[in-house]
Amino acid sequence: MKKLLVAGAALLALGMAAAPAQALTVGVADDSNGMPFGSNIGGAYFQQIYNAASFGAGLTIGELSFFNSLDPDSTTPRAGTFQIYLSYSSAAIPTFDTSNGTTTPWFDTSFVQVFSGALPSISNGQLVFELTKRFAYDPSKGNLLMTVRTFDFSPSSDLYLDFDKNNGVTNSRFSAYPYEWNRGLVTGFAEVPEPATWALMIGGFGLAGATLRRRRAAVA
Repeated sequence: MKKLLVAGAALLALGMAAAPAQALTVGVADDSNGMPFGSNIGGAYFQQIYNAASFGAGLTIGELSFFNSLDPDSTTPRAGTFQIYLSYSSAAIPTFDTSNGTTTPWFDTSFVQVFSGALPSISNGQLVFELTKRFAYDPSKGNLLMTVRTFDFSPSSDLYLDFDKNNGVTNSRFSAYPYEWNRGLVTGFAEVPEPATWALMIGGFGLAGATLRRRRAAVA
């Protein structure tokens, strides 16, 4: 029985050790805007670049979050199907949007698709995407580029997300507007444990629980 308890504790510890806990938010809310998840006037593509220096260390991105703290009454995302891609870029943050697709493509086969489907609902002031494919981001390889694509131009909806007006942390652009933008969506990045890690943790809890039940039965 002691061996079972030790084994359960070992499984639980292994799962917890393997479960990534890193999460960070890039940007500070000082403006709000509806594109690309609330308004359809920006075109089929939205791109945002994040300065690698904002991350410090690498992380395996499993979840993206956007916020509507500045306009909490606007909570209806657009209809239609959206694709989200993550990739690397060597483009400069301050001048990213002025190239309008000539130095950084709107779409490339090297982009990793991490989400495809309808937008989630706003919950607790956040638009949270649980990614279907994780993206292992290493800041030493370049800035992080996010591409959002949709060809469904359904009517605009009431959703204004937090933006950061800055010059050096993020920048964004829309395929329909090649002018200076100099702002970006405040974005949360979180690591989410792989299914195998969850299995280890659940197995550890289960084995520990079964051992405790056996000990109670033996005492009775």
